[in-house]
Amino acid sequence: MINGLCQSGSSSTTRVFLRSARTLRLSHIPRRCFSSSTPQSPSISRRFAGLTGAATLALTGYFLVRSSRSELRCEAEQEKEAHDPVGDKDYEDEPDVVPILAVEASDQRFDSERTPYGIGEGSSYIPMKEVARHDLAHDAWVVIDGKVYDVTNFHKYHPGGSKIIVANAGRDVTELYNAMHPPGILSQNLAPENYKGMVNPSEAAKALEAIEKEKARILDARDALPPVETMLGLDELQIAAESFLSPRVINYYAAASLDGYTLAQNRNSFRQCRLIPRIMRDVSSISPQTILFGIPSALPIYISPASNALLGHPDGELNLTRGAAKTGIIQGVSAAASFPLIEILDEKERMDEELGGKMGMVYQIYVQTDRGRTEEIVKEAVAGGVQALMLTVDSAVLGHRQSTDKLIGTKNDAEPGIRMKPFEEWPPYHDPRLNWEDLGWLKELAQGIPIYLKGISHIDDVRKAKEHKLAGCILSNHGGRQCDQARTGFESLRSIHSEDPQLLKDVEVYIDGGIRRGTDVLQAIAFGARGVGLGRPFLWAQAAYGEKGVIRAVRILESEIVMAMRLLGVTRLDQVDPKMVECLQDFWK
Repeated sequence: MINGLCQSGSSSTTRVFLRSARTLRLSHIPRRCFSSSTPQSPSISRRFAGLTGAATLALTGYFLVRSSRSELRCEAEQEKEAHDPVGDKDYEDEPDVVPILAVEASDQRFDSERTPYGIGEGSSYIPMKEVARHDLAHDAWVVIDGKVYDVTNFHKYHPGGSKIIVANAGRDVTELYNAMHPPGILSQNLAPENYKGMVNPSEAAKALEAIEKEKARILDARDALPPVETMLGLDELQIAAESFLSPRVINYYAAASLDGYTLAQNRNSFRQCRLIPRIMRDVSSISPQTILFGIPSALPIYISPASNALLGHPDGELNLTRGAAKTGIIQGVSAAASFPLIEILDEKERMDEELGGKMGMVYQIYVQTDRGRTEEIVKEAVAGGVQALMLTVDSAVLGHRQSTDKLIGTKNDAEPGIRMKPFEEWPPYHDPRLNWEDLGWLKELAQGIPIYLKGISHIDDVRKAKEHKLAGCILSNHGGRQCDQARTGFESLRSIHSEDPQLLKDVEVYIDGGIRRGTDVLQAIAFGARGVGLGRPFLWAQAAYGEKGVIRAVRILESEIVMAMRLLGVTRLDQVDPKMVECLQDFWK
């Protein structure tokens, strides 16, 4: 029973000094006073029911006098403690809860050698040297914005993979975290008990000072870029972005699996073909419009799902949404986007209202090891109004991206065997059990929204997709980030066209990977692709110039597509055919 606990009017958050051998964990208590006649929250009853013996606890704003199994009595304590481990966060946006610590019984006893909070030392802060001790896969703490979190159980299910978290365990990861995640996303993925406390403000300030200095440098560098109108090719937008982004961001966007052969070949495969122009045809009026994923599109291109746009620009994927809406192309939203899907959908709705139309949006999904989470994600996407789903199927295991691994780094410690697991042993985030029989389950979740398989290379897999009545396929090698020396999307397309051209009429087929010019787009269209996706070029564009960079990239491609159509003597995309392209013989076999 809780008697006399009420909000004192202060919004400050509580902290706890432990004077018994029991573990305390974070919780929330309803914003109301409790009395013997007030119904208790079941969760609170459970948290307090296990306490035994006497405990004396000091709380910011409250004082817990004594406790036993049957009763806890609290009296309001108006004196605000000098230090607050959680910070003076304004909780006016959470009117139904009071941000205080509640007691939860635990059989775990404190180890005097490893106990945080400075218990018995008169300090409420966790020293960084204590955080540094929790730097193993089975005992992982991190510091974000001065707060300490236990991510031991979370890293196994991290969408970006376990490796990056474990490699940075025991460190202040504020810069890395804030560069890849929007504010508030942490609270959606970690339980309250994962919060451990605050580091000393003087120690946290050093990291924050460096972050603010880097932000200022990037802002100055971005302001000094040439006008976006002077960018004449997609590669120029990349060069502009690389001129000021940190090596870590550049490496992440450019990374490829192993030797990077497939990444390079993605572009080279288009260089091995030649267009054959036609003359003396009326090309005064050109229309590059088409239908992609069942959605009208101004051009035969779309933004491929690509993660962590926030690394390059504070508005991240929202830049892509705005740019796509204003140019009439379709945005593919990554399952590992920096912003939550709901925020991207809200931006889409805002753009629809502003422009008086309805932009196209498709959503990428992975089947996670926790299939219940996959169901939640699909239901959210369907309810949010996405027009199609892309199921990525080439990631049973994450590719070994050596350059990224080197930047993540490793630490020499007393347990090197834990630090340097072979990459294939890291806990899988994508379910390696995914198979064709699972498609019925996904179709039911999609409620009629078309599903496209992304990451196909073999003609037999396209045929199987047709047998399972899927909407279509994206021929892709994941931007060269998965299986190195895999064939390119364009090579797979040519192979299918050579073996079974009718299949390309029966099934919607798209490709991605290596497209940088309008002529690349038309080569793909000639061999039967409905459209092509571009991922990295739009990441670079938005990193350099934000929304304007995305629009500029689209306009560059539009100009090149229209020009090439005129030179080929066609006025519509359905007039582009294989006879207009010649390629080096058998290069795709």
